[in-house]
Amino acid sequence: MADDSSSNNNAEVFVYTEGIEVPQDVVRVRVHPSVTVIPEFAFKGRKKLEEVELCDGLLEIGQRAFEDCSSLKSSINIPSTVKVIGSDAFACNPIQSIHLPDSIESIGRAAVGDCNFPILRIPPLIKIIPMSLVGSCKCLVSIELPESVTQIHQYSLSCKSLRNVAIPHQADLSNNGHDSPFCICDDLKQLYNTDQQLIHALKHRFDNLPIHKMIYYKSYNNMTVDQLNSALNGSNEQQDCLGMTPLHILACSTDHNIELYRVLIEKYPQTLITKDRWGALPLLYALWGRAPDEILKYLVESYKSLSPNHELNWKEMIVTLGRAGVPKNVFQALFNLCIDFIPNQVGEWIEEFASYDCIPLDTFKDLVQCGYAERVIAIGLKQFRDEMMEEMKKPVPMMYPSSKTKMTWFNTLRSKLVNYEEEYKRLKIATTTLELALWKKEIDESNSKKKRKRIEESDSDFRDLCRVSCGADIIIEHVLPFLVPVPRGCIKSISAIGVKHHLGV
Repeated sequence: MADDSSSNNNAEVFVYTEGIEVPQDVVRVRVHPSVTVIPEFAFKGRKKLEEVELCDGLLEIGQRAFEDCSSLKSSINIPSTVKVIGSDAFACNPIQSIHLPDSIESIGRAAVGDCNFPILRIPPLIKIIPMSLVGSCKCLVSIELPESVTQIHQYSLSCKSLRNVAIPHQADLSNNGHDSPFCICDDLKQLYNTDQQLIHALKHRFDNLPIHKMIYYKSYNNMTVDQLNSALNGSNEQQDCLGMTPLHILACSTDHNIELYRVLIEKYPQTLITKDRWGALPLLYALWGRAPDEILKYLVESYKSLSPNHELNWKEMIVTLGRAGVPKNVFQALFNLCIDFIPNQVGEWIEEFASYDCIPLDTFKDLVQCGYAERVIAIGLKQFRDEMMEEMKKPVPMMYPSSKTKMTWFNTLRSKLVNYEEEYKRLKIATTTLELALWKKEIDESNSKKKRKRIEESDSDFRDLCRVSCGADIIIEHVLPFLVPVPRGCIKSISAIGVKHHLGV
């Protein structure tokens, strides 16, 4: 059943009630307040589903309820009444953020596996981290685990980009046999030779580091700015077993408070330019975790004022985020920040990135779209701009190995962009010449009338008046569309020289 539509989307809202069959082509869903349980498989495989509104009063989300909904990208707000989330409930989705409320008491295996969010907080009532909970999440960099966790199953935290995590002292991992929770955690495994060494380090990560621990667990303890201020005595620029300072951990947080950033940076400004064991600064993690714009801007301004001689390695940040496969909006946020530092560098790096096998094709496409956005916008002809935007969105056929496919696609795209830029310059010259010719004609005619009528007027005012009244803006607007479809060889005949000759200028 469908009853209303949104101003943001023309798709009708499907109101879900218990026992009803969900259409395969559903796009937007609102769960009726009478529903307390979403049964297993209810929305599984609905490929067009983009938006879900869950209702207060919902108690349970069944296994595989929203599995494999490949268009479901926005934040799913799970109501604070939900207590149980079943196995694979949200698995294999491109969702970019998810908030698990404190009410959740049980969560099934692979419940949020193979998704696309960068940070995750496990609710405080959860004691058992099930098998493959976040397994294969593409860009997950930070997981907050409550100290109440007592058991962690195999593969449960296996994400290649995971960096920020701590294991409670009492957590039991003995049931895992030879398969640890971190079996495919490539970034973490760079730092330790064996899983046993890694697990031991993460269990003792915050030993004798109370500020680090306070920041990591702040969402569970409702830490305030005053509490942090009171706890800061003496030097606290130490790095933990991952090389992270309290500022790194704060930047990885699921809950950002700019006042906490102010306290740490004012007290320990050196941590702004302290690198962890991967060579990363806190700014990278704030970008990766999609911190609010005010946090990102504050960090950049702090770098400018407190470390003006420190050169930020923007290129390395782009490569790291590209390797992790973060969404396009993360690259756009990064480019928006670095443009003040290196306004002309990003475009030059794009070609180099095409040869990097570590950057997936879809991620490279996002990089190109963000890196070339300003050049496309600068083309003052809507038809050309629209065609370039469409070209950048087209799927790329995998005819060659990854790096060759990226380079082939990129060279074709860049060639088209350069061609449009050149064509636009020609058209701009032609229309500018037309405007000047019309203006000159108006001046000549008006000057003759002025002499006849003996009108006293300053030369500057007279020229401005002629420019307004010559009608060039109206003519050019209607001339340009006729120039665009002309084949390239013919456009040359409508060049500046041709227009001048035709108008006798």
